[in-house]
Amino acid sequence: MARYIRSRWEPRFDGMTRRDRQGCSYDAYVPDPLAGWNLTLPSDLAADIADAETAIRDLNQTEAASVSFEGIARFLLRAESVASSKIEGLEAGPRRLVEAEAAIAMGGRSADRVAVEILGNIDAMESAIEVASSRVAVSLSDLLQIHQTLIAQSSTPDLGGVVREEQNWIGGSSYNPCSAAYVPPPTEYVGQLLDDLVRYANGDEHSPLVQAALAHAQFETIHPFADGNGRSGRALIHIVLRRRTISTTAIPPISLVLATWADDYISGLTAFRHTHEADSTERSEAAHTWLRTFAGATLRACADASRYTSQIEDLTDEWRSDLGAIRRGSALDLLTAVLPAVPLLTVESASRLISRSEVAAAGAINRLLDAGILVQRNVGKQRYRIFEAPTVLALFTSLERSLASPTGDTASEPPVRPVPVRPSDN
Repeated sequence: MARYIRSRWEPRFDGMTRRDRQGCSYDAYVPDPLAGWNLTLPSDLAADIADAETAIRDLNQTEAASVSFEGIARFLLRAESVASSKIEGLEAGPRRLVEAEAAIAMGGRSADRVAVEILGNIDAMESAIEVASSRVAVSLSDLLQIHQTLIAQSSTPDLGGVVREEQNWIGGSSYNPCSAAYVPPPTEYVGQLLDDLVRYANGDEHSPLVQAALAHAQFETIHPFADGNGRSGRALIHIVLRRRTISTTAIPPISLVLATWADDYISGLTAFRHTHEADSTERSEAAHTWLRTFAGATLRACADASRYTSQIEDLTDEWRSDLGAIRRGSALDLLTAVLPAVPLLTVESASRLISRSEVAAAGAINRLLDAGILVQRNVGKQRYRIFEAPTVLALFTSLERSLASPTGDTASEPPVRPVPVRPSDN
């Protein structure tokens, strides 16, 4: 049965204030395993979940003649990764991301640590999708590798891929858990809970959306890492959806919605924690709040993603009209199709992206420059040449603003909602 364990925090002298140095008793939560859970759902919630799963499948069946589905999928994955970082307070506009990306692409370093960490989350999300696409089963070592990719560009890369060996907590003081909003399981329970989580994520006892939602909630409850838990846990959502073949190519940008629904997100994860018998009605009811939030966020994400897919197709049609005749299968044809997902290009990256020679890629870039679709930027002391698509950057910004608005209206700023405690990434 899930339970709270009372523990004692001994006074320490690391902090500067009396509050930081104090000792106290605190309660750490130990959840029930997920595998074998006989979850029950009310009919209205089951219908919402079914609708959300249908929306994901519909999003993945989008067809557009002028833009590759890979381009759409990359666009959505990047948007999801940026939003997942934003939930943890890591926020940088498209311009900052492009400048940091440019410095890294040229073999240099960027002084913008926030932008670099967000780019690391994009890499981690790509790794997560690759793992889910190429493995019959996901292992704990896969999750550790994804976390290592996530943390590699942070200020604490040594924490990457390492399961915590100390007690952590969310909220309150950085020095003790005395005023924490939530204290995860003690370290001696983490290993067995992770083993259960991996076993559950590889099963099919619940529907795909339920499995993804519960796996994420359990991951956040365990909080197995010293840093990067929130972003890693949201990557797990898409591992499950891809492994269950409900999201075969494009991922719905669920984190973009959860970033706006912060209060509901926190409330759902908090309600997930219960202290009843493992197969009790009360345990199922404790999960319903979170499942309703997750299903609603998924439906909203899919609706807006579908609308932006249409905008991407319109944008690509406009490009092709400006470019004139394009030979089918040419480097220009291929690059135009994937360009909506790539706000920044170099000749080398374009060559890899379309699997053509650098000479062919350079020729395609020149055509796009002449048409005003790409613009050249010189970065770094060496004045390296990079190319960006301003309309793609604008589209990313528009998507973020749209999903940040309860009504999806990009013309107005979203209302400010008080957020008591964020789902910490630590």
